[in-house]
Formats: sequence, structure tokens, C-alpha cells
Amino acid sequence: MNRKTQKILSAVLVPFMLVSMGLSTFAKTNYLYDSYTIRGDMKAIAHRGYSAIAPENTLPAFRLAGEYGFWGAECDVHLTADGVWVICHDGTIDRTTDGEGLIMDMTYDELMQYTVDAGCNVENYPDLKIPRLVDYLDICNQYGLHAVIEIKYEENTDLDSLAQLLSSREEKQMFVIISFERKALVDMKKLMPDTPMYLLEGLSTKESVDFCVGNGIEGLDLSGVESIDVLDYAFDSGIDVIAWTVDDVELAEKYYEHGVRSITTNSLVPKLPPKGRLLRKIVWKLGNLIDFIKAFFNSFADFLQ
Repeated sequence: MNRKTQKILSAVLVPFMLVSMGLSTFAKTNYLYDSYTIRGDMKAIAHRGYSAIAPENTLPAFRLAGEYGFWGAECDVHLTADGVWVICHDGTIDRTTDGEGLIMDMTYDELMQYTVDAGCNVENYPDLKIPRLVDYLDICNQYGLHAVIEIKYEENTDLDSLAQLLSSREEKQMFVIISFERKALVDMKKLMPDTPMYLLEGLSTKESVDFCVGNGIEGLDLSGVESIDVLDYAFDSGIDVIAWTVDDVELAEKYYEHGVRSITTNSLVPKLPPKGRLLRKIVWKLGNLIDFIKAFFNSFADFLQ
């Protein structure tokens, strides 16, 4: 082969190889593959909605939880001064909005004067507001999400009105109540005896299990255990376990090995939405084709030399 032919082939194939290498690298990023997905029989609860890609505790985050196939979406509720249940993690709006102050001291209309200005990809959601609990429930109903509702026990907490609101919903069988406050769970259980209740804890012990058994509380929602024996003790006592907040696949696997089948997570997903799965499949095939072409090019380059 003469030098002119070699130059022409090199001019065509070298740029192609560079582009191919870039595409191949992109095709095998974690985002498009399974590094962030979990077992199909593990129930994934989106922590404050899918907060890894949208601002926490907002309607976009809850919609994305539905689109990505989460089992449930967790939220935190507070009562405004005029009796409207709204969703926000903190008792104040200082951290997540352009305003400041206690939610319990504001009316709903006053709260709507402020805009959510913090959280993942918040720039994609202009004029975003703190949502009402009923709007969140509508989204959960639309997507078949279990509504995992954390109760914060504050001065103006009105469990009667919360129970009345939840009991009026057609999808009430899809509700799960969680709280760090034991009294809130015991009182709420009396108001909604058929709704699963979970005790939130940082570190659970056998005493935590005994409390649940003694008060008809269905489960523990924990971020750690005093020992693995606690998990066995819970399961033997008929107490379910949710682990929070699990953002590592290996940790999710460890919990799974010890019998835990539900996790709350910011970033792990049970599956990609239909468009995402199609993209993953296309790029996988593209990556394989590119790898083949690269191998062919390398062999051909050796031949040219």
C-alpha cells in the first residue's frame, strides 16, 4: 500500500477512532448502566421524592419518583397557621426557599409568597413553591406510589385533622406513617388503626422492637442497628424493617442479605423510566459496535505499519 493511500485512510480513521472512544466511554457510564439500580424485589422509597435529580420535597421530585418506578415517596409534613398541611423537611423555610420564618406562624397564602431556591437542579424549576400535602397525595395516586409521610411533632401539630384528611382519600390503603416521635405514632395508630406505622430511629435496639410490639406499630425505619441480632429479633417478633438513607449499592446488598427488603434512598433507583431503558439498550448496542470497530481499526493500523 502506497503512502498516499495510508495518509487518506489515516485522515479518515483517526478522527473516527477518537469519536468512537468518546462514545464508548459515554456508553459505559454509571448513569446508563446498573451501578445505581437495586434488586427488583427491594422496595425503594424516594427520600423527599427523587431528591438526587430534583429539589427535595417538591412536586417535580415526587413525579420523578413515580416515573422512575419507586415503590414509595417519602415526605415531611407541617401545619400552617391557618390549618393547611404542607410539605417541607424543616420547620422553617430558611434553608429551602428565598424566605425565612416558621411554617407554623405563616398562613398558606403567606407561604406562597416565597419560592424554592435550593436543591438539585433547582434552576430547571422556576417559581417552585412548597407543595400542599393533598397535591403530593394526588401525584402518589397518579403513579401508584405509596405515600410515606413523616410526622414532625410540633406545638401546632393536629393529628386529628391529619387523620381526617388521610382517611378521606380513596387511596388510603397506600399510606405509611413514620415518625421519630413515639407518642405521635401511638396517637396516630388510635386514629388510623389500619395504616402501617414505623418508628424512625438512628440506631435501633431490641427495646425499640419491644416498643413496636407493645404498641401495635408495624415496623422500624432505621439507619443502623446496635447489632445484627436486632434485625433477627425484629423479624422474629413480626416487625418489618426499612433502612434509611441508603445511597450505596453495596450497603443495600448488605441489608438485603440480612432480610431487609425496603430502603429509603436519595439516588438508588429500582429501574429507569421507559425512555431511559430504551436509551440504555441503544447505547449498549452502540458501545458493543464501537468496541468491535475499534478492534478492527487497531488490527488495520497494525497492518498499515
